[in-house]
Amino acid sequence: MLTIEQISCGFGRQEILHDISLTIPEGKITAIVGQSGCGKTTFLKTLNRMIEEEGGFYKGKIILDGEDIKGLSTEVLRTRIGMVFQQPIAFPYSIEKNLSYVLKYHGIREAGEIERITRECLQKARLYDEIKDQLKKSAKKLSGGQKQRLAIARSLCVNPEILLLDEPCSALDMKNTIAIEETLLELKGKYTFVIVTHNLAQAKRIADQIIFMDQGRVLEVTDTKTFFEHPSSEPAREQIQYM
Repeated sequence: MLTIEQISCGFGRQEILHDISLTIPEGKITAIVGQSGCGKTTFLKTLNRMIEEEGGFYKGKIILDGEDIKGLSTEVLRTRIGMVFQQPIAFPYSIEKNLSYVLKYHGIREAGEIERITRECLQKARLYDEIKDQLKKSAKKLSGGQKQRLAIARSLCVNPEILLLDEPCSALDMKNTIAIEETLLELKGKYTFVIVTHNLAQAKRIADQIIFMDQGRVLEVTDTKTFFEHPSSEPAREQIQYM
């Protein structure tokens, strides 16, 4: 479980997020929604301290299974809380090396084990059947949707507790969007997912919990059914009415 306690963050003297406290439930899909510029991605990047690498700061506490993440090394933290970005990232290697590179970095050397984990993670991301005869080919030749699923498979290689996804479907067609949504739904329970999405319909389809943000503040944290049927804030009501 991830607990956020009075988090504020920003860059320089500018505070972007203000006094956020909430809990990310284990084994569920939490969707962060709100208008563009409200702080969704900044909040996501705070959850694994990426904001600091970009020159930002945060105040407050983020507690992962009872431990303040400031006490964890960046390497350990990123293993436990992985991230998939909006733009699909494929390393300039073969498809299989995109995963084996990560596994070897984390100390897995036995060829059979690497092959097993690679196949298993590609299957989890619903990509293996499409590319099983092309594993030696460059990952750069994959489609955008396939690259995004490759990024998810690569993130799963180190068996994270939580996976953060920043608008993972924003540039994808419906077929690839559905494939990623079905992947998340199938894997929840084994993993905890936090997804930033501008697509309220997507949040309604897959999320268990909704975090609604507006102007750097969290206005609502509730289950998905309650949010869409009985939103408690005027900004949320306005957005939902234009779905």
